[in-house]
This record gives sequence, C-alpha cells and structure tokens, in this order.
Amino acid sequence: MKKFKFNQADLGEVLSREELKNVMGGSEAFQDSSAPECRGVFGQQCQHKGDSCWYTSDGKKFQGTCDWMPGGFYPRLLCFVLLICSCACLQAQRHFSISGYVSDTFGKPLVSKITLMTTDSTIVDTTTAVMSYGSFGEIAFYQLSATSKGKYIIRASMDGYTDGLVECEIKSNRQGMVFAKEIRMAKRVPTRDLPELTVRATKVKMVMRGDTVVYNADAFNLADGSMLDALISRLPGTTLTRDGQIFVKGKKVESLLVNGRDFFAGNPQVALQNLPAYIVGKIKVYNRMGMASQRMGRDMGDKQVVMDVRLKREYAKNYLGNLEGGVGTQHRYLLRGMGLKFSDKEQVVGFFNLNNLNNNERGDIGGRWGDNDVENGLVATKTMGLSYHNYLRGQFDEVRGELYYTHTDNDAEQRSHTQTFLPMGDAFSASQSNTVGKSHLLKASLGADMGVRNLGLKNNFDLLWANRKGFAASLAETSDSASVLNRMLMNSCYEAHNLNLRLSSSEMLSLWQMDMVPFRFNLTYDRLTQRSFSLTDATFATTDAPSDYRNYYTVSPNQHLDLGTGIGYNYMLNPAMLSVDYEYRYRYNKARNMLYRLDKLADADSTRFNVLPSAADALRNVLEAPNSYSMRQYTNEHKLTLGYSFTSRNRNFGLSLYLPMRQVSSNLYYHREGRHDVSRSRLFVEPVFAMWGEKKTKWRIDLNMTSALPDLTAMVDYRDSSNPLSIRMGNPHLHDTHTYEARASIERNGNRQRMFYANVAYRQTDHAVAYALTFNKATGVSATQPVSVNGNWQAHLEAGMGRAIDKAQKWTLNNRFTAHYNHNVDMAKVAGSGESQRSIVNNYHLHNNLSLTFRPNDRYEMALSAGGNYYLVDGQREGFSRINAGDYQVALNTTLALPWHLQLSTDLTMVARRGYQAHQMNTSDWVWNAQLSRTFCKGRLLAKLQGYDILHELSTTSYAVDAQGRTETWHNAIPRYAMISLAWRFNANPKR
Repeated sequence: MKKFKFNQADLGEVLSREELKNVMGGSEAFQDSSAPECRGVFGQQCQHKGDSCWYTSDGKKFQGTCDWMPGGFYPRLLCFVLLICSCACLQAQRHFSISGYVSDTFGKPLVSKITLMTTDSTIVDTTTAVMSYGSFGEIAFYQLSATSKGKYIIRASMDGYTDGLVECEIKSNRQGMVFAKEIRMAKRVPTRDLPELTVRATKVKMVMRGDTVVYNADAFNLADGSMLDALISRLPGTTLTRDGQIFVKGKKVESLLVNGRDFFAGNPQVALQNLPAYIVGKIKVYNRMGMASQRMGRDMGDKQVVMDVRLKREYAKNYLGNLEGGVGTQHRYLLRGMGLKFSDKEQVVGFFNLNNLNNNERGDIGGRWGDNDVENGLVATKTMGLSYHNYLRGQFDEVRGELYYTHTDNDAEQRSHTQTFLPMGDAFSASQSNTVGKSHLLKASLGADMGVRNLGLKNNFDLLWANRKGFAASLAETSDSASVLNRMLMNSCYEAHNLNLRLSSSEMLSLWQMDMVPFRFNLTYDRLTQRSFSLTDATFATTDAPSDYRNYYTVSPNQHLDLGTGIGYNYMLNPAMLSVDYEYRYRYNKARNMLYRLDKLADADSTRFNVLPSAADALRNVLEAPNSYSMRQYTNEHKLTLGYSFTSRNRNFGLSLYLPMRQVSSNLYYHREGRHDVSRSRLFVEPVFAMWGEKKTKWRIDLNMTSALPDLTAMVDYRDSSNPLSIRMGNPHLHDTHTYEARASIERNGNRQRMFYANVAYRQTDHAVAYALTFNKATGVSATQPVSVNGNWQAHLEAGMGRAIDKAQKWTLNNRFTAHYNHNVDMAKVAGSGESQRSIVNNYHLHNNLSLTFRPNDRYEMALSAGGNYYLVDGQREGFSRINAGDYQVALNTTLALPWHLQLSTDLTMVARRGYQAHQMNTSDWVWNAQLSRTFCKGRLLAKLQGYDILHELSTTSYAVDAQGRTETWHNAIPRYAMISLAWRFNANPKR
C-alpha cells in the first residue's frame, strides 16, 4: 500500500501550523512528515476503521483512531479539498480593495502617487492614479489593497501640490471593495517661472487610453463653419444616422455629453446641428459608470456607452457664441445662433435654428451622400431651446431645467412599387402621393440629483406637448401580371393633439459601504386625440362591381397610464454580488375609434370635404358600427428577479446571471357590435446571461430570452372593412411569443491607429405574429389576419478595421462590412384556392464601405471611398423568381486651404442603382457639393459660398423586402441651390 505523507513544508507560507490545526478543529494529527504514519484522523497504517494507532510528536506518544479504510484515496481527496478551501477562505479574508478619485480644488483629475497607511502611519500599499472615465467625464482613478479590517488613511502626493488626505474604514470581511471619498489637492504657489517649451508633433486622429477611444478634433480638416455632426460623421469606426443616432464600432451611443455633462439629454440633434466644430478639442468614447457604480465603487451593471465632446481649453470655462445667416436660390434660407456658458458650477445654453435646408447642409468626407442620409421631402424647421444646469456641492449633486420647441413644415412626394409574393402568381401595385403637413412640439423637463451620505437621489419630471395637422392626396392601383384590377383615389386631412407627462424617481441607499437598496418609481400619462376626414373612390376594372365611394369622418381619442415601482437588495460578496429585486407595473389603456359615413347624411352633398353636420344626432345616425369600436385594457405585472454577478479584482473579467420571473395578467373589455372580452394570464421566466473580458482584447457574450403576450385587441374576432381594398380581421387563437437572442463582440486596438472590431448576433422568434394574406385575383382586394408562425430567425455580422498605413500616419485606411440574413416566414393564399401556404423568403443583404484618407498637414485633406449594397432574395416555393438588386457608390472629398485666407471644400459622389423592378429607379446619379469660404477679423467673421447638388441629380430611393413582398420607394429631395452666408463667432473670459 502506498503511504500518504502530508508535509507542512509543501504548504509554503499559505498556512501556518496552528492555522492548519484550526482548520481541522484543533486536531493534533497534523505533525511533521518525520512522524509515524499513524495520523489519528487519517489512520494511514490502520487495517480497519475504528482501530487504535500510535504516533510520536515532539518526543511524546499519542493515540489516534482510524477513520478511513486502507487505500488512501478518500483521505487524500478530503485533504486536498479542505486545503484549497482553507487557502481560498484565508486569502479572501486577507484581501480588500480600496478605490477612489483624485482631483485638484477645481475638479481637474490629477495623476498622483497614492499611499495607503494605517492610523499609525504604517505603509500598507502604494500605487499611481490612472486616467479613467466616470459618470461626469475624465477622472484620476486608483485602486489599493488592504489585508485586514480597520481604519486607514489614504495620502495623495504630487509635485506642485500639497498632499491630500482622506480616511476610510473596512468594517466587514464581506466588504470586498471600499469606495473612498474624493481626494482634493491644492496647488502650491510656484517659487519661480519655468521657461516655455514648444512641442511640435504629428496630429493623430485616434488613440486608445485604456478602454477609451480618444479622437483629436484638430486632426480633421473640416469645412469652415461646420457643426458637430460634420466632425462626428468623419470619426473612424463611427456611424451617424439621419435621425441623430450614433454608433461606434457597432455599439449604440446612449448619451452625447459635452465636457462630461448631459447636453439636452435625449435630444442629440441639438448638439449635432448647433454646436460649432471649431470649439471641440477632443471626442472621447467610453463606458460611463452610473450613479450606483460610482457610489459603490464597483460595477453595478449600469454602465452606458457615451460620447463625450470635450471643448478646447480656451472655450471650456468661457462665454462663447456663434451666429450665422444665409440666403440662397430656390428660396433657401438659414438663420441660427447659439450662446453657451461653461464653468465648474453651471452650464447655460441657448440656441435657435431656422432653415429650410432639410437639416442636412453638409458634405461628408466619407462619401456618405447615400439614399439613407438625405431627408425625404422638403422640410423647413424652426427650433429653439434653453438649458440650465447647476452643479451643487458633491459629485452627484445637480439641478437642471430644459425647454425645447420646434415647428416643422413638410412637403413630401412619394412613389412606390410593390410586388406581393403569391402561390399562383405575384400581384403588383403602384402608388403615388403628396403630403403637406406641419407640427409643433414643446418639451420641458426638470431634474435634481442629490447625494446625502449613504443616500443617492435622482428625480426627473418631463412634459411633452405636440400638435400635428396635414393634408394628403394619393392614387393607387393593383394589378396582376396582365392587367389592372382596381384603382383608388383618396384625399384626406388629419389633426392630432398629444400630451405626455412623465415622473421618475430613483433612490439608492448604501449600507455599510457594501450593500445597496435601490428603490424606483415611475409614472407616465399619455393622452392622444386624433380626428380625420377622408374621401375615397375605389373602382374595379375587371368585374361588374360598382365603384365604392366613401366620405369618412374619424374620431380616435385614447389615454394611457403606466405606473411602476420597485425595490431591491444587492448583497456584496468579495468579489461577487447577489441581488434580489421586485417590480410592480400597472398599465391602463382606453381608446375609441368612431367612424362616421358622411356620404350617408340625408340632404347633404357627400362630395364636400371636411364639413360636419350642425346637429349631433345626425352624426350619430351615420355611425358605421361594424368598423367602430371602444376598448379598455388593464394589465398588472409582478416581476421577481434573482441575480448573481462576478467581477475579478483587476476588473478584467466578469459575468452575470439574472433570472427574472414575470407574472402578467391582462384583461381587455372590447365593444364592436357587441361585447368581446379577452383575458390572459401567464408566468414568464426570462433568463439573462452575460460574460466579458477587458484586457488587450475586449470581448463580450450576451444571451437572453424574452416573452410577451399577444396584442389582445388582435385576438378579438372582428372584420374591419373601412378600407374597401384592404380587409383586416382578428384571430382569437394567437399564441405567446418567445424571442431568443445571442450576441457576441470582440474589439482590439493598437498603436498607429490600429482598430478592429466584430459583432455577431442571432435572433429567433417562436410564435411570431405574421399577417396571413388572402388575395382576390378577380378584384385585387386583399384580406389580412394575424397568425402565429414558427421559423422566423435572423443573423447579423458586422466587422470593421482601420489603421495608418505609413510611418508618419498621414495615410489612413478604414473599412466597414455588414452581412444580414433574414429567414422570413409568412402565410399567403389566393382566394378560393384552399388553405394558406407558408411563404418562406430568404433575404440576404451585404454592405461594405472602404475609405482611404490622406492628410499631409493642417491645410489639406483628401478622402476616396467606395461602397455598396447587394440584395439577394430567394423564396422556397414553386414559381418564385430570384431577385437581385443593389447599389454602389464612389466618392471623392477634399478640403484645401488657399491663399488669402480662403478655403475650398468639395465632394463628388456617384450613386448607381441596378436590379430594381421599376426601371426608372435604375439610375446613375452624380452628386456634387462645394463650398468656398474666407475668414475676416482674425477668424471671428466667416463668409461662405455654398453650392448644393450642383448637377441636380440627387434623389432618395429605399428598398424593403419581407416574406410578403418587396417595396421600392422614391421620395422627392431638396432641389439644388446656391447660398451665401455670414457667420460671426465670439468668446469671452468670465470675470474672476
């Protein structure tokens, strides 16, 4: 039998002799390896369990008892497990993490030396603060280690500053991470002046600082007078959409900040279109920790991707302003201005913007004058706003107020061609419409954030008022492959009023600097009142059916109330966290849709549009009951979430697992020619898992599942024929939907502006709601009904790279590639052909854009780009014709400084479309824009001459495909114009 020896020396310094004895309850069996093999509790030389044995230790003889059978496997296993557990326990007890921030008296981060000491000045640990990013921008962050509970002193020291001291205390072994108070250091008065040192360096567009991407605004040659949107659209790895959404390396930017602070929160267009680019010094993209993470000193799962616009030093704490006015051909005009005041204590912003330039008067050096980057129609906007933020004492204290108003006039023309996939031959439709509308929108918000010792408060109140009205005229016709089946002419006008109120409050109570109790309350009330008039005339070409003429008046008021509250508890373990959270949500919806047939009024001219009878009884007599309804819906939701999260001490690895259990009960009381009530109650379990790493290569994996009740109004058994060419029906047999998502991302950055990222995503929906189509080939009338189908899934891939290709980093190369696959499943049939057939369509979309930029100096920059989209649509049914369509574009952009303070900026883009069903959409368009500018008065006055769409070939075309068909849409665009404008800029230092 092989003997088992346990040598204390093998433990090194992990366990002392006494500690090892204490682990086993004080047993004297743990002796040196020179002692006899009979070890009491181990009984290695025993033949039977329970036998007595003897061993010698320190010259004395002891008697032990055999506890294990011969062979030694289980004793060795137990010893090994106990050893590992004891080492882990002792190590956990000996390690505490203390973190915090260092800054000067004005809040500027300081990279200083940090020393951790006991109260008797014994040094425990030392480190150096590093630059990082928190809720309010750039911070100097440090992390120290302690070995036992007790009180400590943290000292920060740096040349030119007096030492800063703060105290902290570790109260419990569970307190794995402690967040200390911010260290403030005062600057010493210099004893002598240092000579100036001038440093000349190549301007690099992008660098990495830890996990932060830093863009140097001065490394981009912009056209004079450019706003922030022109700068952001040119950042490597960044995509700016037409509606103001920003994506960096495929990830959506949740907030756009200015100097680390919110700037018209929730409305990035204000900064994008009104903040001058010349005042920007750097743009930083990072994961901002939320208030909970900052207060607890660890990741609490509230990080957000933010873009922080940092102003140049001369503008960061100044009064500054910008005023610009211009007039052009085709009745184009522009008048805008912005005034700002920034300081450590407050932020004041006021702006106005009046123009009819479709909010898109810039040229993109990446050649992005594509179809999706041009506003549809002719748009004139009048916008103004005022914002005030006051930063009180403390890191989390702030009061704010914002007011925003916009008025929009829109004149849109649209032409579309649709192909509907059917089992026995496809159907086609063509339409054209003109819409003229105007809208008013007013937003007001108040907020206050407070931090009082262990309590953090965040409160917001938002008000939104909107009014919309407009007029539309359209003509549509439906046909098969041989002839026209029907045609409908429609004129309509509408008016809508909307009021939305929202109150939100969240509180975070930290206990013993370890645990946290979050509490939240939300209240939303929304009221929308709509009324419209519509005049329709439908004719059928292939049957003897008479024309269908209708004059409708529709009233649709609805109200929505959403009330939610929740409370949780986060229990800290070193270095993990357990959490439990309960949330209650109540929703109430009330709506009516009353449809009146004005063409059925007695002794009335039904052709008169937008006229109501003087008597209310007359209107009630022409109510079209089969197409009118009223409803009330009540929904109660209880959600209990259990969670576990782990973050390594060096914060390079983490994982989280949450298990929400959601009980939903919804009751619908619906009236349409009788009472139709629907009720459904379900318990959903929706697990969420995430795992990530953040070393040189950042990666992340997310898995989640969500479930939802079907729309109860769609489960009512009804038939709506208010549109004579499109019948809608309900389906009482809809199922709950379940969606499964998986996402993974990887990112790596290096020197010389090297950048690589890739994102993959998969999404599958069980019992997805599809609209089964029944098409009448004789009349061209279609009927749709919601059904639950399986088999819908999609996959997405996005990858991007960038780097400087020469040693001087004057040439940079960037590429972005996306691939999207959509497996669409729907139901379709031809009337009279029996059961509906599954319509399965495989939709492939590939996109790539490659750009090469050359910037030899501050006076010249040139970019050449090429890209395109390719659509492949293939159906799994007999007779389906494969569809190939796409577009490609090539663009050249340059910015050149000329003598006499002149600057020329121009871009030329060729966009070609091929494979579209409508032949008039298969075009090659050349878009050329140019700007010549000159500065006066030492750069304070700027004169510009702009030419937009000089060749008059810009148009907008969109393409959409699903399981039911494909649609090609053309919109009118702003006409070509020339504009001359003057801009004046100023800044002033405040009095100290």
